[in-house]
Amino acid sequence: MKQQQFEADHAALWTAISALLEGAGSDQRALPALYRRLCQTLALSSQRGYSPALTDYLQKLVGACHRRLYGTAIERPNTLLRWMLVDFPCRVRAEWRLLLLTCLAFFGVALGVGLLVWFKPQWAYSFTSAAQLAEYREMYQPGRASIGRGGSEGDVMMFGHYIWNNVSIGFRTFAGGIFGGIPALVSVGFNGMHMGVIAAWLSRDPATAHQFWSFVITHASVELTGLLLCGMSGIRLGLALIHPGRRTRAHALHETSQAMFPVIVGGSLMTFTAAFIEAFWSASSVIPINVKYAVGGACWALVIGFFLFAGRGKQ
Repeated sequence: MKQQQFEADHAALWTAISALLEGAGSDQRALPALYRRLCQTLALSSQRGYSPALTDYLQKLVGACHRRLYGTAIERPNTLLRWMLVDFPCRVRAEWRLLLLTCLAFFGVALGVGLLVWFKPQWAYSFTSAAQLAEYREMYQPGRASIGRGGSEGDVMMFGHYIWNNVSIGFRTFAGGIFGGIPALVSVGFNGMHMGVIAAWLSRDPATAHQFWSFVITHASVELTGLLLCGMSGIRLGLALIHPGRRTRAHALHETSQAMFPVIVGGSLMTFTAAFIEAFWSASSVIPINVKYAVGGACWALVIGFFLFAGRGKQ
């Protein structure tokens, strides 16, 4: 198609879009559909090698539409900040029942198994091997250069390992929720069982108890919270498939995934933060144990306070 015919065919579209951008159009809600057609004409103009003047005109028109629909670049940081400080905690509070369920699955199992191992230590061998228990005891012996590590790996290397390990656990927990939510709940409970066994096993020995608890207290505030949020998000998706209501299952899954997206991303950021703390703070033998307890307590207070109070009255 020649350029002259192309311009004649689409002149009405470009005029209508210009009128909407200038505020003269009667229905601003038509802009998204017109914007998609405009992008198509820009692609055709570039593909067919029409004059630079036409292509430049269409690019400017596309840019103006994009700014009208999605905001300017200056507004985006504020949008992201609101998304993290308002939408994220508000969505978590809206799903408090599922959060309570995941908390019971993790801490309930951890407490039950931990008490069993505390009073009957031989039961620890039913949950993990004797070699692993001995390795854990060695990792938290006083006097080690790096606490909680089995070898001589550096901080940066362990940072990468913790990211991979934590993210993979969170992803499996979230993805398992799509199957009715049960696998996500099982994953949370399994991690609680592992935590209960190791915590009770090491706490029986005063030499390793303080080393272990001072190691986990800080990064656990964001790592465990991230895990629980991944489990909560997965369960919500699974429930949307089981009980879509009057919606189709595809529609229910789409709407639920959009609603839970801030929670998934927020949980992932918390997991990343936990990996950084665990590699460069928790494992350090230079930092006094009392300082780690104090910082860890402050981190728990900040995390709990954030989800209790952040974003209230701002939606």
